[in-house]
Amino acid sequence: MEKKYGEEYKGDSRFVADCRKLQSIYRVEIGEEIRPYTDRYGNVHYYGNYISNGEIPKENCWKNFLTEDAFKYAQMRTNPENKKTYETIEKDRLFNNLLSSQPMAFNLFCPLRQMREESPEVATQVIKAALPDYPIHRVTDVDLEFIPEKYTELTGDKSAMDAIIKFVDSDGRGGFIAIETKYSENLGTNVAYDRDENGQKIPRVKTIEAVKKLRCFKPDIEKLIVEGKKGLTQIYRNFLLSEMYGFDEEIQSYSIILAPNKHPSKDKEFNTLHNELCEEYQHKIKRIDLEDFVNKIISVCPEEYKSVFERFHDRYLNWDKLKNY
Repeated sequence: MEKKYGEEYKGDSRFVADCRKLQSIYRVEIGEEIRPYTDRYGNVHYYGNYISNGEIPKENCWKNFLTEDAFKYAQMRTNPENKKTYETIEKDRLFNNLLSSQPMAFNLFCPLRQMREESPEVATQVIKAALPDYPIHRVTDVDLEFIPEKYTELTGDKSAMDAIIKFVDSDGRGGFIAIETKYSENLGTNVAYDRDENGQKIPRVKTIEAVKKLRCFKPDIEKLIVEGKKGLTQIYRNFLLSEMYGFDEEIQSYSIILAPNKHPSKDKEFNTLHNELCEEYQHKIKRIDLEDFVNKIISVCPEEYKSVFERFHDRYLNWDKLKNY
């Protein structure tokens, strides 16, 4: 790859390298220089997915964001006057890391959020077409980086839902779809614990309470979790928080993992959790290819929005562009 596109990161898999290259190409297209990256050993690198001053827009260019609305919403959500103490939005990651899935989620769901505000009926039609397997009658809200205010009471875990779509069904019953978006990253493998009076790791109390209350896992799996013999990684904790939020609000709850078709680990991570859930819970979580989701939106959305999603596809999912670089 030419020098202007940045150096390769030696730890990248082929898939992550392709994602990084696509974002390096996007950086060059919008005329941004690489921000140097200093590793923990003090070595300076020039990876093409980092920019500087992403919070300062240029004329008709919002740098890490595809629309002015997404940029302004990101500004609002990271403003200390608006940001809640428990929210985990990282400003530098959001504005300056082109490879991150966090700004990608803003680029995908802010246009749907804006569409819902301007024309709820149209937004409902578009989202129903993109997610035909859910009992959506009317979309009531689209939001990002959502953490229930009562998270400490629900599971004790404040891992945000990257996006949330709230709706009512044909009977007027409320519901929501919690969406975890991944681009190049894998779902986290870290296990969350509490610590006892001696500082030793122990299973998180509220999480164990949630597992017992929901009875969502097969009995042998639940036993392992309760006894502390099976730690819960991000995908498990996300699902539990979503289900406990639905349980507490007495509304329907669903979870989606949204990632590129080429993503190497999304199927493994999904299957591990799905196969350990009780049969009556297995329909509550699905994996959906990002390409399929975006293409369905493009096929049905109004012309004034279509170009936004086409630009999204070109930036994040147009793997054919790599043939020329």
